[in-house]
Amino acid sequence: MPKSHMKSKKNPTKTPGDFSRVVDLINNGGLKEAEVLCKKLLPNPHHSFEAHQLLATIYLIQERFIEAFASSEEAIKIDNSQPVVWSNRSLALMGLNDLSNALLSVNQALELKPDFADAIFNKSNILSKMNRFSESLTQIKRYLIQNPSNYIGWAFSAKIHSQLKQYDEAIDAYKGAFNLNPLSIEVLINLSLVLVEVQLYEEAALYLEKAISLNPNIYLVHLNLGVVYDKMGKFEKAKECILNAKKLNPQAPDVLLNLGIVCQKFDKGLEESLEYFNTLVGQDDKNAAYFFNRGVTLERLTRLPEAIADYESAIQFSDPISSIQPRWNRALSLLCNGDLQRGWKEYETRFELDQIENKSFHKANFNKRWNGDKNLIKGKRLLVIAEQGMGDTLQFSRYVRFLVEAQVDVTFMIQKPLIGLFQSFQYPVRLLDTTQSPPMFDYYCSLMSLPYLLHAQVTGVPGDIFYLKAEPEKINKWASRLGDSKCKRVGLVWSGGFRPDPALWLVNRRRNIELSKLESLKMEGIEFHSLQIGELPESELLVKYLQNWNGPEIKNHAEYLQDFTETAALLENLDLLISVDTSTPHLAGVLGKPVWLLNRFDTCWRWMLKSSTTPWYPSFRIFRQKTPGDWDSVVDELRENLKEFAISK
Repeated sequence: MPKSHMKSKKNPTKTPGDFSRVVDLINNGGLKEAEVLCKKLLPNPHHSFEAHQLLATIYLIQERFIEAFASSEEAIKIDNSQPVVWSNRSLALMGLNDLSNALLSVNQALELKPDFADAIFNKSNILSKMNRFSESLTQIKRYLIQNPSNYIGWAFSAKIHSQLKQYDEAIDAYKGAFNLNPLSIEVLINLSLVLVEVQLYEEAALYLEKAISLNPNIYLVHLNLGVVYDKMGKFEKAKECILNAKKLNPQAPDVLLNLGIVCQKFDKGLEESLEYFNTLVGQDDKNAAYFFNRGVTLERLTRLPEAIADYESAIQFSDPISSIQPRWNRALSLLCNGDLQRGWKEYETRFELDQIENKSFHKANFNKRWNGDKNLIKGKRLLVIAEQGMGDTLQFSRYVRFLVEAQVDVTFMIQKPLIGLFQSFQYPVRLLDTTQSPPMFDYYCSLMSLPYLLHAQVTGVPGDIFYLKAEPEKINKWASRLGDSKCKRVGLVWSGGFRPDPALWLVNRRRNIELSKLESLKMEGIEFHSLQIGELPESELLVKYLQNWNGPEIKNHAEYLQDFTETAALLENLDLLISVDTSTPHLAGVLGKPVWLLNRFDTCWRWMLKSSTTPWYPSFRIFRQKTPGDWDSVVDELRENLKEFAISK
């Protein structure tokens, strides 16, 4: 906030009553009357300096910066030794965005009076607008030494700390401003924004609730509170808050945008989400954010051609940096829609994402990234690095064969839990785990880039599997542990477990199925065996039994499943695996074991759309939700097929 000054210089011939009246009018909002009175005093040479100075103040308050500058200039012509006028002149120039001259002007004020607090504040403000934040911070600290009880100064220093990403200092300064003025809604809003930056969502919500208690009619506060609840995963509460913002400002684009985003979180909210984005696109058909977010909703509804078109519009209206996310989403939609040639190419966009794994490695070794030319790597040392989940590694390892056949010396870095299993890998490579330091190499590539890099050699999906095997000794050990049975042995995995990336939490929630929904699978001829690992789903199974579970008996083998070699050996002793989309069905698919995959409505791209089969694994059968979140129909279909399986030969 700019600081203007209204004190008059000493002049024995002035009319003190008139100028006192002007100052009172300015302080009480009577700016028009104050302006008229000042102009009446201008012709008197004894009063003109003070009149010009006060006119400059009036114009600054009204943001009439050209007139404020002109009045300051006239005052300086009369007397250029007054720091107040130079400081006000700097504010007029700042308002006109002439920041270099504004800085010169405020420096002149401080040369005349080095401890002039208002000028120090104004200099901090000017430097901030010039993005010279460290210098700005120095000045505002000088100001606060003189004015430690000024909440505006503390709030401004907090803003500068925030610009410098000094969030702890910003929080302390905003709290200082709040303690000095607990009724400032602006301070409460800005404090909450910094708390969100450091993911202190609960505390941010408290300050926003305080702001609402002070004034419930500011839509932005309700909106920000909704966004905070969204980040906390409290989606019902988030929607309620944003709807409150909509009541106060029904057509505000930021309200409609955030309503569309939060409605995406509900399986039954997708159509409502689409309505909000349709409204926004109708209001502004060149806004990349509107097209991108509508594309996300359309993708959730599996309306992929429309989603792809929206992502392309988002790319068209974005700068190169902002276009990365819609390009990535377009890649996933293309693959899911079966356009593998375009999809694999666009899949390379992941290297531009902030959250790409091994980002520093990719940046440091950019010149060694293999471009797909087989002649380049023949006889050379190629480092292939696994990425993303362990299911991805199991699925895409089939492509390593083409490198070995091209006489490439391959070092294959994979996740540590897979190392034991990959001792059976049928292709001769050197194995390392991804926690180890990379060896010397001539070129490198990421495992999931191989479909794109090998496109000239590989068309479609290589159907050959069986490139991994279970250990015979462990297979026999599990056979002994399980004993004889006249029932069909069916493995069960109902949860993909927890992932640390918050962006994946909602996907996890949609792909997992509550164990209680499988209660109706209890039937003669089927013996269930849990391959589920992870503290939460294992606890879920235990709780069900403690609550007199009426579903099928599920034999829990979690204590023995210490690594993938044990899981592989157990799978070899089962007749069927029923699983949600996680790494275990990939392992079963590679082993050629029958898998019934329980798949969410907004399918992962690798399972594509509609079909009950997949080219990745011939032994798969896919049971798909018919509508978002509808596991009941999936379980009904599963139960009927399981009855037939129980009596099959």
